[in-house]
Amino acid sequence: MMLTLEQIEALMARMRALGIAELEYRHGDQQIRLVRDDDAAAPHTPPPAATRNGMGDKPAATPEVIAATMYGQFYAAPAPDAAPFVGVGDRVAAGQPLYVLDVMKTLTRIEAEFACIIRETLCANGQAVEPGTPLFAVTRLDEARNG
Repeated sequence: MMLTLEQIEALMARMRALGIAELEYRHGDQQIRLVRDDDAAAPHTPPPAATRNGMGDKPAATPEVIAATMYGQFYAAPAPDAAPFVGVGDRVAAGQPLYVLDVMKTLTRIEAEFACIIRETLCANGQAVEPGTPLFAVTRLDEARNG
């Protein structure tokens, strides 16, 4: 079984997201070894947090973007006939599902890392994404009163 370029790119994205510097894969008589620079091997860190305004759960002034952390297909809903996890104007709690990412036929439900309000969906359902692809424009909420 030979790995496709798409599968190798997905492995590299996963390595980047997990902070793995080296990966060796063997299947039968075939082998692939992926190595990243030491500088690039640090785990993915989200962009800096928006400045909080200290006023309860009112939105902070600075909007943020939630971006994809790896290569895959973006799906806004848990199933083709289901409603999207979130929509414009929705208040989202930390840990609430935002979308599904299909990486090499493995579906992963991605959850919010912080409480926020969805301002805009920036990615089309079924669109191929890569690390850094903007998915949602959000306004972070002050979590002191949200949970």
